[in-house]
Amino acid sequence: MSDVQIVRLVTGEEVVAKVSYAKGFYTLTDPILLVAAGEGKIGMVPYIPYAKRAPIVIGEAHVMFQVEPMDELKKQIVEQTSGLIIPGGGLKLV
Repeated sequence: MSDVQIVRLVTGEEVVAKVSYAKGFYTLTDPILLVAAGEGKIGMVPYIPYAKRAPIVIGEAHVMFQVEPMDELKKQIVEQTSGLIIPGGGLKLV
């Protein structure tokens, strides 16, 4: 699998990234941390912003679950990580 997914870590952090899995490890490419911004809004910040943007490898013991994001969130992530603008609108992110 190599698609945009939300990964919930055992720390409670929710990271959205292009995710692949192999031999007990998840590889997160272009990871973005989702944070509550109040009043039903979601904020997005780079995950570990002080590190180089190389993929991050996480052991499966540190992952609670992964799910596919809503279409609008996925669209926002693709736009932010690729620079492509996808037509349509909806979800409000800060």
